[in-house]
Amino acid sequence: MRVSVRRGGVRTDGVVVGVVVAVGVVVAGLTHQPMGQSGSGYLSEPVDYPVDIPGCESVEPPEEEQFYGVLTTGQEDYDNPGYPWLTSRKANAMSIAVREALPPQVEVVAGSSLRSGGDPLVFQPVASADAAYDPGTSADSVLVRNGVEGSLTVNVTRVADGPKPCQAGWLDARETLPDGTVVDTRDTWDEFDGDRSQSNIVRMYARDGSVVVASSSDRNADYESTGSVPLSIEELRTIALRPELLSSTPVPDGILPLPISCDTNSEGTGQFSSRTVERLNASLDDFWQAAEIPVELDRPLGSMRTAPSGSAGACGAVKAGDGTLLIRVIDANYEPSEDPWRAVTLPDGSHFRDDNPGSSTMTLDGDPIEEVTLVKPSGTRVDVQIASRATSIDRPLLQAIALAVAGSVD
Repeated sequence: MRVSVRRGGVRTDGVVVGVVVAVGVVVAGLTHQPMGQSGSGYLSEPVDYPVDIPGCESVEPPEEEQFYGVLTTGQEDYDNPGYPWLTSRKANAMSIAVREALPPQVEVVAGSSLRSGGDPLVFQPVASADAAYDPGTSADSVLVRNGVEGSLTVNVTRVADGPKPCQAGWLDARETLPDGTVVDTRDTWDEFDGDRSQSNIVRMYARDGSVVVASSSDRNADYESTGSVPLSIEELRTIALRPELLSSTPVPDGILPLPISCDTNSEGTGQFSSRTVERLNASLDDFWQAAEIPVELDRPLGSMRTAPSGSAGACGAVKAGDGTLLIRVIDANYEPSEDPWRAVTLPDGSHFRDDNPGSSTMTLDGDPIEEVTLVKPSGTRVDVQIASRATSIDRPLLQAIALAVAGSVD
């Protein structure tokens, strides 16, 4: 997908929504520049100029529109020579830091990343962009505070020429800290087809060249205004000043790489609340400890999480020896096949089956795949899969894992 953003603003042809969803770019943080009335239903806060801005010795006029292209293919990874500091472990440390900086009254909505297939508040690999524009790495989520939804996006880039000069419409105030760190703040609004949204924005320029933009708006997952911005300027300032977000901050010992991406491809509501997934993970960890399997995992077997596509399922993937072990569970009202392949019916009416005999049995890297499927009488489906050239995780063990999952749901 190719979308366009503007250093001074956002395009008025509706592509801004695609930028938020597909790229995670902070519309109100990186690309928001007042544009006034447009013919496409977009309106932003008017700009006064000349104007005095606290903390600024001088203020430049609003900038002319400049457009840049951002390309996402779904194949980006953290092995990017342009971002050697952004490893999977670094992205995980940054993601943990943002979550820890949230106020206790704020809840991250499970599976609520604004990017398709993304995990909430997990920093993503850098997307490709025009040479003049650096999109950086972003993490976003829908948040709930006092029962009302809003959103948070945090973006981290680097610049070589220091803070951007004070510019009308770009900031409301500038603060220079004793160590030379510069913090810009902005409280603004914009409208799409008459739906006005409020946004709080903090932009931090660090001495090492890192730029952190933390932006919170009252738009929910459907990009509709709810009337309540979940995070204040001061709370966003706390996030932006977390030292873990700086490109120069080393990754602490003990930080694992980010979990392997997984998705149940299921949408809608279901039984998989955060509490349900926590109970499921505890059951998997107890099972693995009791089984004493001589296979090294890169993280606990109980690393399931609500699927990015919605709360109707949960999934998890771990490195197991030289292979990858994937677990999916979906609350989906599956019906038994009339003639299931390799079916084994259990006393409670559940049965193991293979609905796709003869389908692909190799990964793209050529690793053999062994998979089992367990369907409960309720319709809940559990898939457990191992992809590896050589592993001691066999089909009976996969079935035992599926039973451990099934026993902790419904």
